[in-house]
Amino acid sequence: MSVIIRLTRIRLSLMVSISAMTGYFLTGSSPTWSLMLMFGGVFFLAAGTSVLNQVQECRRDALMKRTAKRPIPAGEISRPVASLISILLIAGGTVMLSLNGWIPMALGLSNIVFYNLIYTPLKSRSWLAIIPGALVGAVPPLIGWTSAGFYIFHPNAQFVSIFVFLWQIPHFWLLMIKYGKEYESAGFSSISKMLNEHQIKLVVFYWGVITSLFLMLFPFFGFSFKPLLLGFLIGINFLFVSLFHRYLFRDRSSKTIRKAFILINTYAMVIFLFLVINAFLS
Repeated sequence: MSVIIRLTRIRLSLMVSISAMTGYFLTGSSPTWSLMLMFGGVFFLAAGTSVLNQVQECRRDALMKRTAKRPIPAGEISRPVASLISILLIAGGTVMLSLNGWIPMALGLSNIVFYNLIYTPLKSRSWLAIIPGALVGAVPPLIGWTSAGFYIFHPNAQFVSIFVFLWQIPHFWLLMIKYGKEYESAGFSSISKMLNEHQIKLVVFYWGVITSLFLMLFPFFGFSFKPLLLGFLIGINFLFVSLFHRYLFRDRSSKTIRKAFILINTYAMVIFLFLVINAFLS
């Protein structure tokens, strides 16, 4: 069982499902059977694409200390068996999303294209692979939104999707600061070939600031917040930027990048919760 848990990267798959659930609840919809189908479908698809990614990259994973203990390079499961698990998960997730309509299903399948057919092969060729990689994260909120029966191009849905896209970029680059040399030795393209660690930290920080400032464009996407909630949004953004700067530039401990990584993930979860609460209070 532990092999399956590690192979499917349960925590990552759950976070993707929570992102989709944010899109669903942002519509103000109450929990129904469609929510369960959406959550399960997104989870299975995320898990299936994660397994497929490890099948695709198992040889490179074996070259990196960070990934050498993953089930396939560690010899705990064979590539054919892992491939079968991936197919079953993707098929199950696709069927579940199809029960909510063809648009959620098509969005789910598009993520396989972005992640496994574009992002994964491109990682060894260009550091710009982070762009299709970030698009993968922008899709789940749209799956949730459309699973509730709402129009895919609604400004509220686009707002959350853009936020997740912007948030993904520093998320990737933080990994490059910590594991850039490993990635390069395994044959992956890394931004660390172009910029030194301090320069990457500057890019990461200012991109984080841009992500935070983007949230203040909410009126242009049809959102309105009560004064108390607006004050909370401003406060949480200020706190995030302050802590992010501290962890990247002032904290000298060996765990500074890990702290920044946890912070940016926590920030996204808080924003998701904030938007859902606002939807039900509006």
